[in-house]
Amino acid sequence: MYKPNGKQANMQKFTIGYFCLRAGFIRFALASLFMFHFSLASASVMEEGEFYKEKQELIVLKQDLNEFYNKKETKYFEHKKELENILAKIELTKKDIEDIKKENQKIKDEITRVVVDRTITMYDKMKVKVVLDIFNTMVTNGRINEVFDIIVRLKQKRVLELLKKFDVPTKTLIMTKMKDYKFKQETSEGKK
Repeated sequence: MYKPNGKQANMQKFTIGYFCLRAGFIRFALASLFMFHFSLASASVMEEGEFYKEKQELIVLKQDLNEFYNKKETKYFEHKKELENILAKIELTKKDIEDIKKENQKIKDEITRVVVDRTITMYDKMKVKVVLDIFNTMVTNGRINEVFDIIVRLKQKRVLELLKKFDVPTKTLIMTKMKDYKFKQETSEGKK
């Protein structure tokens, strides 16, 4: 009797498996074809009234969906308009705040100007020795810029009296600042 070797036996098993698989596929295809044919036959038996009923249900469903969509769209536009109104109010309020800030700044500047004017007038009326003591204390505390700001606004005669009585390092600082101040004024006038 003939016995196939290992490779031939595997090939034989593969061929038998292939035919079994092919036979199973053919059965499945025939069963599917039969079921499809049966469902077509039953659909053709369905009466015209049932199609009409389904069509009407679809129309009602479509109307409901359109109605739902229209309501949502209306709500969306209402909310959008509300948000736009709120945004407009915010912008208006922002503008009002900016106007108030500008007005407050003008008032603050006016108050500062009045205070400075009165301070300058007060320093002009004080005795030179008292003003000199105040300025020396300010310079000692590192407030030379404030002293300079006041001196620049004093009358020239008063400035000369004060400069004569300052010590040499303070005179030097103030004179240097005066030169820089004069240079900046000339430069800014030249630009205009």
